[in-house]
Amino acid sequence: MKSKIVVAFTLLALTTVICVNTAVAQGQTPTDAAPIGLYIESQVKCGDAAGSLEPYDMKIALLEAVRGKEAWDKIQAASASNQPPKAGFEYIAARVAFEMTATGAPGNKTFDLGRPMQFTALASDGSEYETPSVAPPKPELKRAVPASDPAEGWIVFLVKQADSKPLMMFDPASGGAMGRGKLLFFQLY
Repeated sequence: MKSKIVVAFTLLALTTVICVNTAVAQGQTPTDAAPIGLYIESQVKCGDAAGSLEPYDMKIALLEAVRGKEAWDKIQAASASNQPPKAGFEYIAARVAFEMTATGAPGNKTFDLGRPMQFTALASDGSEYETPSVAPPKPELKRAVPASDPAEGWIVFLVKQADSKPLMMFDPASGGAMGRGKLLFFQLY
């Protein structure tokens, strides 16, 4: 009887460890991309020069992703100069939320959100899609974000119509700025 109890507790402990590790890894790799609505917690470092980088806790979520005609309607309403997608492709309009909190002093740095290549669409085979040159719906996700000031806005991707499981990759270190952090992945479906 004692051995059955020990085995049961061991299995329970292993299951708990596996569940905790799975939750921690969510969004950390393309194969375990975060679903729409799930906030991923991570850390970024912000500053003006390599020696002045300060750590900040951050959380980010893909709140909504609309595709095809619904996305085109939003993009068309954003600017009459926006062009329709090229043949065989469609737009995805993605609404993203971002927030960071200082973990130390002085905690007065900002994070430049929406820099070139910071948000990239990936095909289900892992290749990168070209970023479209269109005005996104308002509010656009592009601004300097200070600590404790949440940001939310839209970005636009162009993907193949046949790609049923594209991903969004967030790279906080893109664009040549001083922000640093881990790559994060989100499901665009």
